Amino acid sequence: MTVGLIDSIPSYNTIDIWTRKCGLGELKRTPEDLYDTDYAAIIDECMMIGSEKLLPVLAVPAKHQGRPVQPKDVKFIGIHVKPSWNAETVSKALNASIESIGTNPKYVITDNDCKMNKAVRLAGHVWHRDISHTLAMFMERVYGKDADFVNFNKEIVNSKQQNCMKGTAYLQSPSQRTKARFMNLNEWVRWADCMQLNFHRLTPCEQSVFSFIPKYASFIEELKEMTESIRFIETEMKRHGLCKDVVMTCKQYVYKTIMQGNDRMRQVGKQILDYLAQEERSLKEHEVVNNSSDIIESVFGKFKYVQSPNKLNGVTTIILHLPMITVFTREDACRNYPIRKLLCDITVNEVALWKKDNLQENLVAKRIKTLKTA
Repeated sequence: MTVGLIDSIPSYNTIDIWTRKCGLGELKRTPEDLYDTDYAAIIDECMMIGSEKLLPVLAVPAKHQGRPVQPKDVKFIGIHVKPSWNAETVSKALNASIESIGTNPKYVITDNDCKMNKAVRLAGHVWHRDISHTLAMFMERVYGKDADFVNFNKEIVNSKQQNCMKGTAYLQSPSQRTKARFMNLNEWVRWADCMQLNFHRLTPCEQSVFSFIPKYASFIEELKEMTESIRFIETEMKRHGLCKDVVMTCKQYVYKTIMQGNDRMRQVGKQILDYLAQEERSLKEHEVVNNSSDIIESVFGKFKYVQSPNKLNGVTTIILHLPMITVFTREDACRNYPIRKLLCDITVNEVALWKKDNLQENLVAKRIKTLKTA
């Protein structure tokens, strides 16, 4: 046995406890790391687990890094849980997280949720809207109840339901989350475009199943042009940041493309131009900032793999894995992170106390306790 090393591999439970302790330690370290630095906050009511809604507060560099925000740029400054949130409670949670740092963020990024907008205003911070949610909202306002879009979508759904177990099922459209349909149009429109271009190559049976596709040829071309334009604006913003030069580039692009289209396209284009003008007014000269909250989806996508599938568990202290997920995407942290110090400094009782102060009662535990008493 090598001197100084344990002679067996730690169990899953041991590693889990270590990760939770380090996660709590990282939450306590974060205010010191961010003190006297320029940072921006990202907040979102991002997950509902059982009857509980999770509101994380993340810190990212205020100045755009010349690339989209990555997990290594993220620090957790607050993890809040409630059965429901309104503007006042979100504002209090945001300010509570910020107070631990001692300096205000340069700005706050959220989606277009009304209560998030009001919460940022109540807290007195500059607000930037997430570019992806905003553009999707503009598309939904115009196309969401449009007859062509609704009927085309119905045709696709009916085709999928009637032929899901047949030989033509391999050609069916990709599935979409109904609630976030307009944030995931790209693959759906790309499928429709490919089906239209290759329709003549399909077998008679396949052409019969997808006979509705040629009827919507011009509408598919319209959606293709719109999604390409949306993707261009998103890419410019995420790669180069929100600044006056990028706003000008996007405005010129909208005038050359979307505003040259039909009435539906021009309606979306006008909303985009108004949004760009509003964002530009909040910028200082030569300021380059982030305006994307995509990183929340990236981080929580990884968290979904480790959380319990039993929704009655709600949010547990396994949420403390999140700060460590972001920490260990940084190469320097992998080599120099003070794990031993955190494991010695943070006790299991401190994790339990943090749980009592920040999380809701576990419904599985409550169920066991109640039935045992009965």
